[in-house]
This record gives sequence, structure tokens and C-alpha cells, in this order.
Amino acid sequence: PVTQVVAETVKKAKITSYIIKTEAIPFPDVKGHIVGVLEKRGLAVFEDGEVAAYHAQLRFDSIKQQGGSFQGYSQLTFKDGSTTIAKVQGTQTLTPGEKLPTVTSKGEYIKGTGRFQGIKGNVSASGKLITPYGEETKGDMVMDLTSTYTLPSK
Repeated sequence: PVTQVVAETVKKAKITSYIIKTEAIPFPDVKGHIVGVLEKRGLAVFEDGEVAAYHAQLRFDSIKQQGGSFQGYSQLTFKDGSTTIAKVQGTQTLTPGEKLPTVTSKGEYIKGTGRFQGIKGNVSASGKLITPYGEETKGDMVMDLTSTYTLPSK
């Protein structure tokens, strides 16, 4: 049988998040090179007013004062219990003269539950750290998210 899909949907959101856990190991090739994992939590507020809890787990490889790359998974959990999960990858870049990096990422939906069951599509995000990760601040970040997807018809 042929599965019909509903029209492509584009949703935009603002995600605010912070690091709740991180582990980094120095790599001895150049000063400031670290590899590690981190976990982030936050909120996604969509243009239509809908809100979802944001959760991400990422692996990273970076060099202080230069930037680096990351890959992992992000999940949005909505009030009705529906979820979306995307596999993401991106870069963190430090612009000359800036103290905190900008981040860009893109990914593909790999799973959805509830009203997002059978989701197919892509996500992209860009943003900036607001505070560094440390004892007092936890790498607070603001990102603009664009989701483009289709869902099977019911």
C-alpha cells in the first residue's frame, strides 16, 4: 500500500538552553584541544506559541579560541507527550574579536512519537553562546531553529 503524507510543514522556534553535564579530555596535539560529551536542557518556543522541552546529548571536538565540531541527538518533548528526535551535526566558530562562539547545526529527523509518528524531514539551527561554561554560568545559549518536515496522513 502507498502511504500518503500531509503537506510539508515549516516551523520556526527560539531555543534557550544550558549545559547540565559535560566531560572533556585534553588531547595533547595542540594547546587547548579537547574532546568530550555534553548534555543540554532548555525550552523551544515556536512562532505559534507552542512550547516544547529541549534535550540534547552531543559529542564534541574543539580547540580553545578556534572552535570545533559536534554531533549527536536532540529531542523535543511537547505538552501532549509527543516527541521528535533528530540526529544533528554542527560547528562552533569563534569570530575574531568575540569572546564567545557562534553555533550552526543541521540534522535529520530519525523518530517521532504521538502526533509526530512517522516524521520525515530536516532541522537547522544557528545561535550564540550568551555565557561561557563554568562554575557560575553553564554555557547559556540562544538558537533559532527551523524544522521542515512531512507526516504520514492519518
